[in-house]
Amino acid sequence: MSAAFYNKMAITAGKLLTKFGSTVTITRTTGRTDDPVTGAVVSGTTTTYSPKGILQTYRDDLVDGSRILSGDRLIVLDDTIEPLTSDKLTINAELWNVVSITQSIPATIALVYFVQVRK
Repeated sequence: MSAAFYNKMAITAGKLLTKFGSTVTITRTTGRTDDPVTGAVVSGTTTTYSPKGILQTYRDDLVDGSRILSGDRLIVLDDTIEPLTSDKLTINAELWNVVSITQSIPATIALVYFVQVRK
């Protein structure tokens, strides 16, 4: 398949997530360090991003109690920003920690991100 085809797929996915999903706030802090002498935390820079996404529950047969817990959720995000495992996500006024990220990136073109989150 051509890059043009996958670009159209990414646009379609974004439109569907905009229509049926809601805004997800991704909070990313970079540059935070710990002073090795004093132990003080030197704060970094916090940036927020607002992609569209859909919050889903996992099917019962996928919950194994170790890799996927019963309270875990799956968020499908559009391709506007690549999430990191260090990010914090807020959706429907609830704060979630990222557990894992799976990407749908055929031919090096990001379509959507599947993010496993946990409270």
